[in-house]
Amino acid sequence: MKKISTLLTLGLAASILVACSNKEETKSQSNWEKVEKAGVLKVATPGTLYPTSYYNDEKELTGYEIDMLNEIGERLDIDIDYQEIGVAEAFTSVDSGKVDIAVNNFDTTPERLEKYNFSIPYKYSVGGMIVREDGSSDITAKDLSDWKGKKAGGGAGTQYMKIAEKQGAEPVIYDNVTNDVYLRDVSTGRTDFIPNDYYTQKVAVKFVTEQYPDIKVKLGDVQYNPTEQGIVMSKSDNSLKKKLDSVIEEMKEDGTLKAISEKYYGGEDLTEPKKGTENLPTIDVSKQD
Repeated sequence: MKKISTLLTLGLAASILVACSNKEETKSQSNWEKVEKAGVLKVATPGTLYPTSYYNDEKELTGYEIDMLNEIGERLDIDIDYQEIGVAEAFTSVDSGKVDIAVNNFDTTPERLEKYNFSIPYKYSVGGMIVREDGSSDITAKDLSDWKGKKAGGGAGTQYMKIAEKQGAEPVIYDNVTNDVYLRDVSTGRTDFIPNDYYTQKVAVKFVTEQYPDIKVKLGDVQYNPTEQGIVMSKSDNSLKKKLDSVIEEMKEDGTLKAISEKYYGGEDLTEPKKGTENLPTIDVSKQD
């Protein structure tokens, strides 16, 4: 009986040593080594934002960011595990380790760079707005001075809602809803406008109004705040950033990323900044982060 107890004790001790050894090995691995060993890159994506991450008529997850990440997965020989997470939880999902990266047209800002690593830009854009088709939103000022008192629809914590609040607009916050919900509320007057990425809105308005003719909205003429979008990831080390940067750069050089951009943005190449955007008005919301 004593021999059996001794054997069990030794076996338990060996198991503990193996478990501790595995934990130490995991701790010593870089972020990229963990992804490479698992063979999977876990991604937070909304699945509701046309044309970057949405479901097509065949109920397949698709879009600019999805095609880009699928290509990255192919080139790095890893699988991509998409987890549908809205903007409000995307950053915390990176913090907790639930996902390795997050994409959702996230602007690269100095404040975000203090806490997160961002990939090199995979898209350049400017701010825009969706307003009512009949002009009753009454928002036309190039300097955004007429936003005060207007109802702005958007997701909590986005740069665009911070701009809207700074300009005196009243925020109307949505969870992870589809574009038609946002646009219908502008059309019916629940909100006055949607401040967001200009080129994303341009194709979204066309897509949604063709599907829902009763939604009477249009893209406003005003542009502001030049932006660049990158992939969000942990800042605990730079290994994953270096790996993703190298592939994105490769995709830019061989034209793959440009082709994906043109596919989803009506022929627009958004992989490089547009000329003249440096002269647009810029609203600084850095102190609001």
